[in-house]
Amino acid sequence: MSLLDCKLVSRLWYTSVKLPSLADMHLNHATEDDLYLILFSDWPKSTLQLVQVRHPEGTRTVKTLKTTFDSVFPEFEVVGSCNGLVCLYNYHFDDPLYILNPFAVEYRELPRFEASPPSNICRVVFGFGFHPKTKDYKVIKIVYYKQRNNDLFGGNPEAFVLILANVTPTWRNIGKIGYDLSSPTSKALVNGKLHWLTFIRVQEEVSYREIISFDLETEQFQVVPRPSCGGLNQSNYHLVTLRGCLSAVVTGGGSNEIWVMKVYNVQTSWSKELVIGNYVPHGMPMAAPPSRRKKNGYQGGAFRVLCGLKNGEMLILHSKRSIVSYDPKNGEFKELNFQGLPLEFEATVHMGSLISVHTLFSMKIKE
Repeated sequence: MSLLDCKLVSRLWYTSVKLPSLADMHLNHATEDDLYLILFSDWPKSTLQLVQVRHPEGTRTVKTLKTTFDSVFPEFEVVGSCNGLVCLYNYHFDDPLYILNPFAVEYRELPRFEASPPSNICRVVFGFGFHPKTKDYKVIKIVYYKQRNNDLFGGNPEAFVLILANVTPTWRNIGKIGYDLSSPTSKALVNGKLHWLTFIRVQEEVSYREIISFDLETEQFQVVPRPSCGGLNQSNYHLVTLRGCLSAVVTGGGSNEIWVMKVYNVQTSWSKELVIGNYVPHGMPMAAPPSRRKKNGYQGGAFRVLCGLKNGEMLILHSKRSIVSYDPKNGEFKELNFQGLPLEFEATVHMGSLISVHTLFSMKIKE
């Protein structure tokens, strides 16, 4: 029996399970058995599914999550997952956003975003995270405005922040930013900071891109030193959090390099930890949904590292259709059998928790 099942035993047990102190205790003592993947598929409609990475019985069955807001919010995308909470946004209008705890089967709609005429908005970039010092959960929304009729990426962006712990949370304009972020959502949360990569820029015949962070405490953007590899100037790259460190995965030339920043914000601490060869899963479905253009930007390549496991293995999403593990000790890949996978999907690492989205909006997580 899970802790959430205990809510059904009695009113006293229900109240106990809902206590924020128990949610904190559970989160602080979470193990790899509490590690899940949120699978998101947008074809033929938006669907969320959940699967446990290490099931005690060895069977990994994908469970489709029931989202009671389907009728009013049928097409959505995932911003990210943090401490067991999932942030979603409306695909067509980029608003409203929802905070969902799939285990507690609770969700809450965030306040609507009111900006200048929506017709002027070209694209939107999102981020969702938690700062361990302030104990605040925040959502950031970066809006790019059309500069001319044929502008596909927009310019003159403004950033807006919403703090979930406020009794009446509202969006605050924190000013303009000078970065062309390439991903519609942040890809790594490290030390209370969200991270993105910028689009490729060409200056004096040299192409380059930058790593940009947003500090959830100070609400400041900053350029983070890059690793000394030219691969970040290519399009097939991504950022990921590995062992609590900011990491960059660079694909090219038949291999995938994993660079880890061992001391945050120190350029010389970047180290090439691992090189993984290309691999195509034998059991990967050959059929694929029709190609769809993503309106808010770049969506990633065929090889994406999801997380590292305690045994040293890497969990990898391949071509959005298969999940494999890689053991650096022997250089072997292993295809993981997840029953009920959608034809094509994005995967987000998720930690199961007891945090209630309802109490979250009226108090901060205590030490």
